Amino acid sequence: MRKAVNIVCAALIFIAASCGGDETVTPSPNPCEGEPGDSAAGQMALFYEKVVWINQEKAEEIAEAILAGVETFEDPRAYNTHEIAEWVERNTGDGDVDCLVLFGYLPETIYLPGNGQPDGSLVEKFIDDGNFVMNTGDYIFYVSMGGAVNGVEGLQNIADAEFHLWTDGNAVQPTREAESCVSSLGLFISDRSFPAGQIALDKNWEIEAAFGTGKLGYDPVILKHVVTGGRIGIWMQVSNDSLNRAEVALDIFNNWAGNALRSTGSSEAP
Repeated sequence: MRKAVNIVCAALIFIAASCGGDETVTPSPNPCEGEPGDSAAGQMALFYEKVVWINQEKAEEIAEAILAGVETFEDPRAYNTHEIAEWVERNTGDGDVDCLVLFGYLPETIYLPGNGQPDGSLVEKFIDDGNFVMNTGDYIFYVSMGGAVNGVEGLQNIADAEFHLWTDGNAVQPTREAESCVSSLGLFISDRSFPAGQIALDKNWEIEAAFGTGKLGYDPVILKHVVTGGRIGIWMQVSNDSLNRAEVALDIFNNWAGNALRSTGSSEAP
């Protein structure tokens, strides 16, 4: 049964401290410690007209903080159900890395509810073009118009992978990457983390950065497609309005993405 997990701070600290998470799971050098180069970051769109596992007013508060504080991406804006489809189409094939931020609800205009278009949807093309989708709240791509109509197949179809995120009660603690990139991240419970074993078995996706780790998986975490360069990320996939989602998101976007989306080469002419 899908439910919110409420736990007192003292118990959370005890559980997370005993979970034995990895100190570091990023397979490449930490981008937050590298020398910045030219940015490949493009535009950012937030969709919070409909949200799941977050109170609507709280989602708006988080979104407004992200819109006001994000520095890496250009022209951050909120879009409604119809506008977001136009934005996704416009930013597919434009040569930079654009970022779409969701709050537990996948707009029906970019993926037909109930997995009506398992291949070739607007959101799948967007990711396959090397762009970035980041989700908080409920299970990424699971819920759309009509409720939980996509189920696990939503993520599986869009990512062309066998992922499923059934990780209720995963006690998460920050990784080494979080210390330099996402210092606002503390201990929390994640109900829909990415299991490490599933990612390891998939030849097309790799962990680009994991900021929170527990026995059952990673959250927050960014996955990158080894061929297309597309990214799928999650942060704080749980029903808990007390979490500092905005601070964590801004750390990820400004500190991690601000460096990860930059080349290490010099921008100066020879």
